[in-house]
Amino acid sequence: MLMKKYEMLPTEENLIETLYNDTINRNKDIVYFYNILQAQESASAIAIDGRWGSGKTFFVRQTKMVINALNPSSAIDEETKAKATVRLPFPKNDGENENYSIAVYYDAWENDNDTEPVLSLIYEITKQLSIDFSLSDISIVKTAGAIIEAISGHNVNGIKDALTSEDPFTKFKEQKDVEQKIKDFFAGLLAERGNRLVIFIDELDRCKPTFAVHLLEQIKHYIYDDRITFVFSVNLEQLQHTIKHYYGVDFDSCRYLDRFFDLRISIPPANMEKFYSEMGLESRYYVDIVTKRIIKMYNFELREITRFYSQIKAAVYEPTHDNNKYDFSFPDGKGR
Repeated sequence: MLMKKYEMLPTEENLIETLYNDTINRNKDIVYFYNILQAQESASAIAIDGRWGSGKTFFVRQTKMVINALNPSSAIDEETKAKATVRLPFPKNDGENENYSIAVYYDAWENDNDTEPVLSLIYEITKQLSIDFSLSDISIVKTAGAIIEAISGHNVNGIKDALTSEDPFTKFKEQKDVEQKIKDFFAGLLAERGNRLVIFIDELDRCKPTFAVHLLEQIKHYIYDDRITFVFSVNLEQLQHTIKHYYGVDFDSCRYLDRFFDLRISIPPANMEKFYSEMGLESRYYVDIVTKRIIKMYNFELREITRFYSQIKAAVYEPTHDNNKYDFSFPDGKGR
């Protein structure tokens, strides 16, 4: 028997389908958050706070998709744009031109082996926008390469060799030149692609303390621009522990983070009835009733619910006389 996997991964297909079907009733919250982002008029950093497994990654990646789907400069196909936005409760357009944003997503945990966090961030921004938006000016890519070499002292083939054959990387060794090149880089990106860049940084609270602190401080030092909004999806309690690991247990990590976050927002709660319905956890059998009571009692997050329910389904399965029905397949192997 193949056990159904209830946890939904944030693939592009799943992001689109859950936006279209409003699976856990968060579309209204995405619209609300989108409007908050559009209201930003200066450099800002926003923390989306939630416990592990509460759906933060899904929420920010859906928001990123909506931002780019609403931007006419995006290369997202029209069918995808329509499906991702048609069910969103936006007010009717009043006919005025809207200030469009562009958005990128950066998984800090996937990159925390890098010695210079700002390098991998700029690389990821360049890579995503090179794919999603038409690069009419190749100098943007050259500028990114110049930044990376100036900070790290070596060329990054992924940008330099893949996208340009010239070598403009010898004049930018001074710190002030690097800062100016970073400003030029973002000015070039925003010139044709939108009025504001939204950078979603995920999983920072899972990173090594050195990487997490360096990323925060390099962002503040290098990428402070009135046209850029950073959104950190984090468990703030865990991130404070990470900061203390770096600076010491007596360090005031809460006040330290106040230097970075202009706004803190809790992840909106999911509609549990819709979530249960999507999972099939809605029957009147005692096992489902008791399962939901346990979930409520222990205040499980979405990921915990999906894993717990998978275990419950396996535990209550009634095998037949056919011996092979005793076997179950799980993501990590087989069991009986």
